[in-house]
Amino acid sequence: MPQNFLFPQRDQPLLMPVDMREWLPEDDLVYVVLDAVAALDLGGFRRRYRADGHGRAAFDPEMMVALLLYGYCQGERSSRVIEKRCVRDVGYRVITGGLAPDHATIARFRARHEGALGGLFSQVLRLLAAEGMVALGLLSLDGTKLAGNAAQKANRTLPQIDKLLAEAAAADAAEDARYGDAAGAPTPRTLARRAERRERLAAARDRLAAEDTARRDAQRAKQQAWDAAAAARKPRSGHRPGDEPRANRAGTEPRANITDPDVRVMRNQKGYVAGYNGQIVVTAGQVIVGAMLSQHPVDRTLLHPLLDQCRDQLAAAGVDPKLRTVLADAGYVSEETFARAEQDQLRLLAPLAKDPARPGTRRGARVKHLDQYPATARAIRRIRHPRGQEDYKLRACTVEPVFGQLKTCHKMAVMSRRGHAACESEWLLACTAHNLRKLHRHRAEG
Repeated sequence: MPQNFLFPQRDQPLLMPVDMREWLPEDDLVYVVLDAVAALDLGGFRRRYRADGHGRAAFDPEMMVALLLYGYCQGERSSRVIEKRCVRDVGYRVITGGLAPDHATIARFRARHEGALGGLFSQVLRLLAAEGMVALGLLSLDGTKLAGNAAQKANRTLPQIDKLLAEAAAADAAEDARYGDAAGAPTPRTLARRAERRERLAAARDRLAAEDTARRDAQRAKQQAWDAAAAARKPRSGHRPGDEPRANRAGTEPRANITDPDVRVMRNQKGYVAGYNGQIVVTAGQVIVGAMLSQHPVDRTLLHPLLDQCRDQLAAAGVDPKLRTVLADAGYVSEETFARAEQDQLRLLAPLAKDPARPGTRRGARVKHLDQYPATARAIRRIRHPRGQEDYKLRACTVEPVFGQLKTCHKMAVMSRRGHAACESEWLLACTAHNLRKLHRHRAEG
């Protein structure tokens, strides 16, 4: 008996028109993204285009938004990779309807509408709230260090940047003498890139100069306070502050990155990176309800700015921003943080030491020092209560897995864009994609 196989008929013309909706199952992520984008208000995108219809036709903003969101859901942020997927991947082809925008169009759309793309976070959060997925009874927050699109070795001191700017000015003068400044002459690509590099150098220099001025002003204020206390014969601590501000802990001169002047030196588990501090607030169901991207390398002063941002994003989503219980780690602990939480009638659960339940955890000097303050003492009693201990166990299984999903599934360990505004838009877009995947799973299980 001969073998029985089904052979592909690649040379057989299709006898009926193709319906793209039949290429994927009805519960595929593609259709969740398309349905979500169809329910969003995209007026902020459409207003950037001409209303008279003149000029070359542009791709529909609804299609481009869905394409970017689906790409971020799949962990694809490269415009060149997305361009290839629009030809080879069925999901991308369903979204584009057979069109194939090139990588330059995708990149320009993302850069042109970075503010509106960041605003999609609250609109998608509104869709999740309508599905009953946003429960604010118990929230967890944390931060993670994200490497920027700049190398750590690109950090330079203020004298080094001044030297580079002087060299750039000399090179510009030589090129002006060579090419001239004829009207209408196209700018060579090398000159355009050097102009962009000169702008980044100037931004890095201005940042270091401003920080140096702020440090010197603060040092003069300390001197004036010490002199005033001495004139009034009040008790003073130590000697009179010197004229020069105190250097950082490493004893190194302040530096700025000449590739992306907005990045800051961040310390993570593997060492130091030039990047940003990504902050999120998540529910017990791992839905992100608040997100922001900070340039501050430590979390101690970021808890309430993050919660304020979370309240604004919830209000924009039409959700009552009433927060009750918030779980945080020891990095956010301070007397001011606990006192502000009590003023806001917020039940904040945060330990004074990292991993307090781990055997052999040592109590540092900072923990003993904070015990003397009233708001911190009340916070200690609150987290030592059996109910506080039971609630705090949920932090590790809510916010920590979300960071794992963002960095692994969405590949958000390294930024693909430069500048704080662009990177914050990218961070919010990744958080929006995470929530869309949660919506997809919720509908599949429901």
